[in-house]
Amino acid sequence: MNIIVGNAWPYANGPLHLGRIAVLLPGDIIARYHRLMGDEVIFLSGTDCHGTPVTMKAKEEGITPLEATKKYHNEFKECFDKLGFSFDIFARTHSEYHEERVKKFILELYNKGYIYEKEIEQTYCESCNEFLSDRYIEGKCPHCGEIVSGDECESCSEIIEAEDLLDKKCKLCGNETVVKQTKHLFFSLSSFENDVRRLLIRQKGWRENAEKIVKRYLDEGLRDRAVTRDFNWGVDVPLEGYEDKRIFVWIEAVMGYLTASMKCLEEKNEDWKEYWQGDDSRVYFVHGKDNIPFHTVIFPAILAGLGIKNPNLRVISSEYMKLEGKNFSSVKNWAIWADYIVDNYNVDEFRYYYLALNSPEIKDTDFTWRDFINVVNRDLVSSLEGFVKKIIDFINKYYEREVPVGITSNDFRNEILNLYFEVGDNIEEGKFKVAILGIMNFIKKMNKSFDEEYQAIYTEVNRKGNKNKIYEYIQAVVNISNLLEPFMPYTCKKIRLSLRLYDPIWSYSEKKTGKILELENLFNKIDRKRASEEVKRLKEERN
Repeated sequence: MNIIVGNAWPYANGPLHLGRIAVLLPGDIIARYHRLMGDEVIFLSGTDCHGTPVTMKAKEEGITPLEATKKYHNEFKECFDKLGFSFDIFARTHSEYHEERVKKFILELYNKGYIYEKEIEQTYCESCNEFLSDRYIEGKCPHCGEIVSGDECESCSEIIEAEDLLDKKCKLCGNETVVKQTKHLFFSLSSFENDVRRLLIRQKGWRENAEKIVKRYLDEGLRDRAVTRDFNWGVDVPLEGYEDKRIFVWIEAVMGYLTASMKCLEEKNEDWKEYWQGDDSRVYFVHGKDNIPFHTVIFPAILAGLGIKNPNLRVISSEYMKLEGKNFSSVKNWAIWADYIVDNYNVDEFRYYYLALNSPEIKDTDFTWRDFINVVNRDLVSSLEGFVKKIIDFINKYYEREVPVGITSNDFRNEILNLYFEVGDNIEEGKFKVAILGIMNFIKKMNKSFDEEYQAIYTEVNRKGNKNKIYEYIQAVVNISNLLEPFMPYTCKKIRLSLRLYDPIWSYSEKKTGKILELENLFNKIDRKRASEEVKRLKEERN
């Protein structure tokens, strides 16, 4: 099967915090799982380089937008690498490859009649003497009345044209704005209602938040959206008369999924369209709930306009994660930054905690240091490492580091085989919490069983009798290292090094003979006092 896993592209306007990482981590789990299944996988993402947030951040830091994009792109790549994200390509929208192909897509949509020219009234600030981009316009949401600055209301998730805001003001100078006539290009989103509706009907595994938002958009009727804007930072418009405008970031950024996959597959001499609409293909979009409309309504409409219809699309749209009861906030510095975790903790501890107990799959969750530390000590130190270390130490001590000759029972093999099927199905359906807890329940069961049978196993050693029991336990460790690989790759690599195994697979496996090595330390028990220290640090660093 051909698989594309597309993670949402972070804006080049600040470092990554764990609230953003939480909604993107599922992409890596899916990509790693499908590779273990033997599928052809393109796991992609990149840096969203254009748009007002980037220029605002650059201005704040006293650098150019280009310098800002390079700075944060490099930071993102380094953080994702250290967090274990296995991207096949991590691109950026400010690149010649991306920009040239976006222009071709725009021309194709224009020539097909899906992009058209229109005179509109646009917000203008007479004090600043310029048309204002959305981020520089502040006003009330016409749907819920909340204050909005940008193209989407965080309160009601409506995508909003800036011109529709009520009581508009210029964020640059604070003065009221006026309206002037200007010319822009528009994308005929309304032409694709049937395509979006068909996609919703055919969908499989979408989360409830995605279904609700798409249904609402369809019930209200899809509205055409501006493709160009008055701006000087972004992709040039490939049509005469638009030299002073740029392509709106909302359309060129989502096209990054196409351009990144094209670049990656060109290097493999493969047809990129086969990955997007082939009979044996599947596309996953992984993002937060604030990005749902772009991935479920707008981008599928763009794909249909480009002749890519009926993709096998799965949407993994997470809710939000809070931090100690409050929303993550870069502005207020209420955040745990990704580089802090990389430098001070075991990355796999966070990967496990997010997925097992704090994944914002169906509702908002709250990260607390106290809960995190308790989970790590209980599940990872006591259960996972405790079990693996017991088995390896036992064999090292009583069998001179040699796997004893033995056989497994049919019941044992079938239990593990069923676990592979259950965990795999849950991963494909975006049910990561259920998937990893299923593995952890198996580990706890094996751990308890070994403790209860220890005396009998020890007696077997002394009598040089049946070795099947300890043989089964070492095979349990082998398969745990396979099953946990998508979730905790660094930990599983250490286990396999001890077992002298190399490439994991998504299938029942056995190590029948051979030497094993001492187990490298997997986790360190965390002092509970660390929780109050971390909360104190958060409060002291808050703006």
